[in-house]
Amino acid sequence: MPRCLNCKIKFTPSRFLQKFCNDEKCVDASIKYARAKVKQNASKVWQKEKQSLKTALKTLTQLEADAKKSFQKFIRLRDADLDCISCGVKTTELWDGGHYKKAEIYSGVIFNEMNCHKQCRKCNRFLNGNELNYRLGLIARYGEQYANDIEQLANDTRQMKFTRDQLIAKKLQYDIKCKEVLKLK
Repeated sequence: MPRCLNCKIKFTPSRFLQKFCNDEKCVDASIKYARAKVKQNASKVWQKEKQSLKTALKTLTQLEADAKKSFQKFIRLRDADLDCISCGVKTTELWDGGHYKKAEIYSGVIFNEMNCHKQCRKCNRFLNGNELNYRLGLIARYGEQYANDIEQLANDTRQMKFTRDQLIAKKLQYDIKCKEVLKLK
């Protein structure tokens, strides 16, 4: 025999899955309980709808920023054991995913993994990317042809425009890659 959720007395249910006894106070409590459940379910539905509306109303700039965030997080995770590509510093609290060819100028290589490496915040933000030393770091790590290939690709895709679907897909792609890298560690 189940216990009433309101008065805690054992009772014989007259309906399937009845949670409250037939006492007047308990019937009122069951009505309040049912209304609360309906309200809770409606709230969950609204939260899902609100999230989809937020995504649908985002501008391309906002979608690009979200995708960049996920991409750069992946780069920092991928290069976690490496030092700064530009200056070689090994210990700092603040790391960025720095682009060799600037993302603002060369839009086609924003999400190119060859063009982005872990970089200390000093080099990336305060030394404006430290491009000369970045190139030297690329050559030391991968060879001169690697740096030349990035430069050629950057020039070929300089004015590339991403669509909404491409930006959403990039964000999802790099969120998944981040989870995979974290699983390996």
